[in-house]
Amino acid sequence: MSLQIPDLERCYWCAGLFLQFLAESGDTDGSYTLIDSVIRKGTEPPPHVHTFEDEELFLLEGQLRYRFASAGGGWTEGVLNPGEFVLLSRQREHYFECLTPQVRLLVRLSPGGLEQAFKDFGVAVTDSLLPPPPEAVPELETIARIFEERGVYFVPPK
Repeated sequence: MSLQIPDLERCYWCAGLFLQFLAESGDTDGSYTLIDSVIRKGTEPPPHVHTFEDEELFLLEGQLRYRFASAGGGWTEGVLNPGEFVLLSRQREHYFECLTPQVRLLVRLSPGGLEQAFKDFGVAVTDSLLPPPPEAVPELETIARIFEERGVYFVPPK
């Protein structure tokens, strides 16, 4: 087995998340973006709603709890184990949380284009994957504004 180092040109640290953009909107004629993500417990995104994209999570490592607003009202929740996936539909509030210290998952956003929001506040990985560089994480309000410009809205705590 050989160790394959990802193309660093497409790797970003974004508020504690490690994101590698495997397929960007420009690669797929806008149909989707595919992201290999490593998320540590405590760095998960807050509850949010996508205006334009469906979000699919395919868990590779760890364990993840998800919750989303159901079509008929109420909530659907569950736990993902490696090899399982969930579709989080646009226009429905959703979130997920790590049940293990970290998870690795593939995130597919359809249609593509949202990768630019992550790049707007993220820090490009330039020379090494580990350890992560000290990262100046913008305030949540700044990150929320960047995503709102692309139709993704964070839901205030209830």
